[in-house]
Amino acid sequence: MSKGQLMPATAAIVTALILERPLCISCIAAKAGEPSAAALEASMERIRHVMELYRRQERCRAYGTLTTVYSVDRPRK
Repeated sequence: MSKGQLMPATAAIVTALILERPLCISCIAAKAGEPSAAALEASMERIRHVMELYRRQERCRAYGTLTTVYSVDRPRK
């Protein structure tokens, strides 16, 4: 996907969710309308092509459990 192409809807929703705060995959799925695991993985791959996607062990900001969370940094002005 080149920078001029549109990001599919699920990837856009996931990006918006993890821009706000680091979330676990279960929380992302629930908040994004529970897309399939394949759809979430495809979304994560699309996001990785456009911005740096972080995956680390810390607390999910929605559930509060220590797990793998995903996040991206806000673009700078």
